[in-house]
Formats: sequence, structure tokens, C-alpha cells
Amino acid sequence: MQSTIRIITAAKGEHDVKSINEQFIDRKDQSSLNRFITQSKWNLQTIVNQGRNQLLNEAELNTNLEHTVIDDTVCRKYSAQTEMVCYNHSSTMGTVLSHDYVTSLYVNNEVAVSEGLKLYGNEEKCKEKSIEFKTRLELAMELIEEHTPKAKSTIWLWDSWFTCSEMAQECRLHGYNWIGEIKTNRIVFYGGERFRLDELYSRLCSDGVFFDVVVNGELYLAAGVEVFMPKVGNVSIIINVKAGTRDVHFLCTELTDFSVYEVVLHALERHKIEDFYKEAKALGFGEYRFRTSEAALIHAHLVVLAHTLLDVLRRRLLRYSIVGSMLSFEGTVEWLRRSAMHLFIHKIKGLKASTKSILRLIDTR
Repeated sequence: MQSTIRIITAAKGEHDVKSINEQFIDRKDQSSLNRFITQSKWNLQTIVNQGRNQLLNEAELNTNLEHTVIDDTVCRKYSAQTEMVCYNHSSTMGTVLSHDYVTSLYVNNEVAVSEGLKLYGNEEKCKEKSIEFKTRLELAMELIEEHTPKAKSTIWLWDSWFTCSEMAQECRLHGYNWIGEIKTNRIVFYGGERFRLDELYSRLCSDGVFFDVVVNGELYLAAGVEVFMPKVGNVSIIINVKAGTRDVHFLCTELTDFSVYEVVLHALERHKIEDFYKEAKALGFGEYRFRTSEAALIHAHLVVLAHTLLDVLRRRLLRYSIVGSMLSFEGTVEWLRRSAMHLFIHKIKGLKASTKSILRLIDTR
């Protein structure tokens, strides 16, 4: 728990054992923290699950419908000696030497909490570790298999990279629904004709079937058709364009009885994972210099735990009327840092120690 608090209260920068330890006075604890990160005796998944359950107990959950979002995120690394590091593609950085985490985010009403976290490595890196190689799709399907539903209906959401027959089949196996973005070069059959999706888009534009849809106060131009997709079966293709932009999105789902409005409404929940990544990385999700992949995974899970506990805290601050409105994650971190500083000041007021010792308490670099 101390390491989690250190992650929350740490300033920006790399979160390795040395930098985290420097927040505390006793330098001899360095070896203890090394062992805590690299040779932990506690069960990692158990402690993360306890944090997640604590957050879920804070909120009023919808027992009829839940969403779970699957995505992956790249954390840049600079040493090829780091275990499981390989070249992965990032939409913002290009192809970079990095760790790639396949993750799932549980979304229910206003709660969004990490549910699963798996580190991807290519075949060569897995061979070096003497572990079984699994593709990102296989890791994503493991996340689906490990999910425990809390509502009657579960809708899985993902981007175009994960839309394939294997993912659809995994959801069918567990009785889940799914909505995924889909690439425009995929082949479908519509009205007895074979189309690439970009060709189908042009056809629908010329047919004038697009109409205005207002979702969450935003105006979209959208159209939906039922098609047959090889290896997947009958699906609905929903094409939507946000008003005033050329940002065209192609959605695919087996929820063929859903309206265009309903599909777009559910699909927009996927963006919550982008907020999660942004907040988690601000807490140091990818900022570490551990050599072993086990240590990197432990650090990543502790950051997720810190993120979850911050969400619990900000909800309690509002419930107990300590603040007037729900704080942002950044605002919650700043509130916690200020509170920690006040406690620190009270601690040193009564200390009977030398000036040098007190200065060492303040000097956290």
C-alpha cells in the first residue's frame, strides 16, 4: 500500500524503485522496495480486485446492462535489454520500442475501472522468457473469458484491430454482445452484391439514406444496413459522421435489432478507455525502468490500483460534502498532495531532531 501511495503522491517523472524510494527519508529501505516490486509475496490480482470491488461498492450499478472495453496501449522503452520489449505500433508515436499492454475497462453507469491487464511480447521475446507466445487477439479473448458479469447483458466494445471472427465467436460462447469499429477494406455482401465497406459507403451516400441522429447532445449524420460478412455472419454496419467534421466511423455489430441511435450511443462508451489511459499514464503507468517484465507488470497493476483508489476518494469527498462537486482525477491528486503536506507539517512540528535530519525529510528531490 505504501508503494501505491508513493505513486499517487509522486511528482511527474520516471517511477522506478530509486525515484519512488527518494520520497521517503530512510535510504536503507531501497533493498526492501526492490524485493517488494520484483519478488512480491502478495497476490497481485487479489489486491487489484479488492480495490476494484471497493470502487464498485461506492456506485449504484446498472444490473441490466454493462459495457467492457478492450484496447491496447504502448509504453515507450529505450533499452532492448528490457524483458518483453519489442517494436509496437502507436497511433501517436509510430512504431517504437515499447511494452504493449492489452487491457479491458469495465464501464457501468458513471463507473469506469480497469478489469484486466496483460503484457504482450512477440514470439522471440516469449521464447527468451520460456513462456507461451500469445497474440494480442488471444490475450483479448482471455480477457473476455475471465470477465465475471455483474449485469444481465454485457456489450463488449473495441476498435477495428480487434473486429474479427475469433472475437465474435468468443463473445457468442459466453453469451455477450459486441460492437466494434471495422476497417473500410473489409468485404461484405449487401443486396446480393459484393462490396468493400468504402464502396458500400459511396453507394449509401448516392442512395441518400443518411439521416440526422442526435446522441448525447451531439449531431451525427448516420446510416445503418444489414449485411453478410464472411466468417462472421449477419451483422449491422452503422456508418456515422460527426456534424461539421469528416471523421467517418464504421461500426459493426451482431445487434441487428438495435437502431442506429442505440448502436452509436453504446459505441461512444469506448472512448472512456482513452480517458483511463491518459489518467493512468499521468500517474506513471509507463514511466518505469525495470529490467524484468514481472516488475513492470507489478508496477502497472499498482498504478491501476492507485487510479482506482483515487476514484474511490473523489466520490467520498463529494459524498461527505468535503468538496462541492466531483473533482477531476488531476484535482483529486492535487487535493491528496496538499493533504499529505499538511500531515507532514504536523509531523515535523513536534520532532526533536536536528535541522539536518528535518531537511532530509523535506528533500525528496
